[in-house]
Amino acid sequence: MDCIIDVSQIEPVAREHSDNKHILRRDNLKVGLISVRPHDELPLHSHEYEDQFYYVLEGEGVVHLGERDFPLKPGIAVTIPPGVPHAVRNPNDSPLRYLDVFVNWKQ
Repeated sequence: MDCIIDVSQIEPVAREHSDNKHILRRDNLKVGLISVRPHDELPLHSHEYEDQFYYVLEGEGVVHLGERDFPLKPGIAVTIPPGVPHAVRNPNDSPLRYLDVFVNWKQ
């Protein structure tokens, strides 16, 4: 088991709207570094059995939770309970980067 992970050495996985680094993947726990591209957004979605947590590291954007929008900037943490619709928007010229943690309660 690796106890020290050099995240800079992890190859990003290109998604439709973001570049993601998978830092840790275990049975019921996933940790990643998400980079939402400038002027892009992750579409509205939800997770039936997963709690999700964001911690913003760099850039600014907006998270849509349920029926409301909230600003994102470095130092902001977001908790998303299972079943809550959410989306992330980056209206800026630089990437929005955040730590993304999932805990799956069904496993």
